[in-house]
Amino acid sequence: MGFWPVLPFWALEMGGLGLALYANMQRRLYTQTLTITESQISLVTRSRRGAQKQEFARHWAKVRLRSPRTRLYPTRLTIESSGRAFEVGSFLTDEERGVLAERLRNLVGGMNESPPLEID
Repeated sequence: MGFWPVLPFWALEMGGLGLALYANMQRRLYTQTLTITESQISLVTRSRRGAQKQEFARHWAKVRLRSPRTRLYPTRLTIESSGRAFEVGSFLTDEERGVLAERLRNLVGGMNESPPLEID
């Protein structure tokens, strides 16, 4: 008699695990590639819907790390130029996004400045 009351909970747990694996498999194709040259910034976002490419003039681009309105939401890292803003690294943790923001600020610079690109 001890096994049968546990069976519905086991089935519920397996269903939850299956949903989590399905969601993970759907997100596996989501990637972002950021290319910075002397004159421009290119952001290619790939997902199961296809690829989208945004390009910015490096001289006019600005990197912003936006704080969330409440502690329940993550920070947002954006690259902005000419009235357009695109989010970068939405799949990263807040700490990783902070490190990436600092690295991008060093490479991109602020508005009207383009520091020399360093090769690491």
